[in-house]
Amino acid sequence: MKLALNDIKLNPDELSFASEETGIDTGAAADTLDELSVPRYLNRTLANSIELGASDIHFEPYADFYRIRFRVDGVMRDIADMPRGFGHLVATRLKVIAGLDISEQRIAQGGRFRMQIDANNGLDFRCSVLPTMHGETIVLRLLYLPEQMLELDKLGLTPQQAAPILDAINRLQGMVLVTGPTGSGKTVSLYTLIKHISQQPRNIYTLEDPVEIDLAGVNQINIGERVNFTEAARTIMRQDPDVIMLGEMRDRETIDTAIKAAHTGHLVLSTLHANTAPKAVPRLRNLGVDPYDIASTVTLVISQRLLRRLDPDNREQIAVPRERLLALGFKDEEINGLTLYRAKPGNNQTGYKGRIGVFQVMPVDDGLARTIAEGASDADIEAYLEQRGVQDMRRSALEHVKAGITDIDEVERVLGLLPIPLRDGHPTKQRDAIDFDIHPAPDSLVEPTTEQPLGV
Repeated sequence: MKLALNDIKLNPDELSFASEETGIDTGAAADTLDELSVPRYLNRTLANSIELGASDIHFEPYADFYRIRFRVDGVMRDIADMPRGFGHLVATRLKVIAGLDISEQRIAQGGRFRMQIDANNGLDFRCSVLPTMHGETIVLRLLYLPEQMLELDKLGLTPQQAAPILDAINRLQGMVLVTGPTGSGKTVSLYTLIKHISQQPRNIYTLEDPVEIDLAGVNQINIGERVNFTEAARTIMRQDPDVIMLGEMRDRETIDTAIKAAHTGHLVLSTLHANTAPKAVPRLRNLGVDPYDIASTVTLVISQRLLRRLDPDNREQIAVPRERLLALGFKDEEINGLTLYRAKPGNNQTGYKGRIGVFQVMPVDDGLARTIAEGASDADIEAYLEQRGVQDMRRSALEHVKAGITDIDEVERVLGLLPIPLRDGHPTKQRDAIDFDIHPAPDSLVEPTTEQPLGV
């Protein structure tokens, strides 16, 4: 049975790795730490990263020391400094357990390892090593997401957004794209869609570099030195697939494969780097795709970001001026009775715990397909979506604020939204910054809450 991440209890003395060294020359010991303490120190660091919910662990060499940092809820946090000699020993051990060449320090290397917690449970880490001026910087990515977390209702979608997604992935053919910058949660969303599809009697193949989450009932292919994308894609088309997932559409060859598959009766899912859903269209055109092919194959585009969740135990109720709420996009009828919170840092806590998705979902209906085929710009597409009442990312984020899941500060940090100026008490189209004060609510307004945030 797979454990939920917050259920894992780690004892650094009991952790082991799938690829332990049989012997290693680690060089001179550091100032006050000896070589024997390296395994325990590393185990404790990894255990600490899991307890804090870190997604990435950074080991960074500098002239006189090594620095350890964690990325927690999308934000970098300083954790510890190590003497330079000891940091080198830790880096060497990491390379060994990741199966990398410890004698090579001039080129980038990549590997992965499994940390065994007990007889039934383990955690996978991806390891990236890159030479810098002062040594090798190492970044570990924690690859852990139990299948029970890959549910559509846990991503953060509003009901209005979930409906067109279900419609698109239940079709027999077409192309579904998930867009957003690096670290915006695209991979988790893609896996969630594939897991939902896998509950149907369909033959599913994925091409990934690398495979990050093991999905039951899905044929997952790890692209690497032994298997290249072109060969794998050609072979998949002879494997009688119904659904094909491509980890990322980064070049014309990948896109041509996806379009051909979508044109020939397959459902294709992939990711694309574009800031908004409408901008995916000019992005594909810039990669050489004909507007007709975009209009005739793309059935849905999802754009997303990740917002930090408020920690229910470290938040405070706030009073926000009505003008401020209107400027942010709240409607008049929403404001009365609205209860808002913000993070309350303290006790070495940020006031946030975990993250949730915020989305823009763009279904390509017949009208939008005609607009795209005619070479419409992203501004034209935005206007079409607004006319059709399609929810944008700002509105999706405000729904999370209304539910007490996140706060206004986090929405503005991630989305970079400036308040919408008011004219006669109503929002205008011009977007310039307006300064409105936000204050903690009077004590009489702050009441204990037992509500639970949506999602995970």
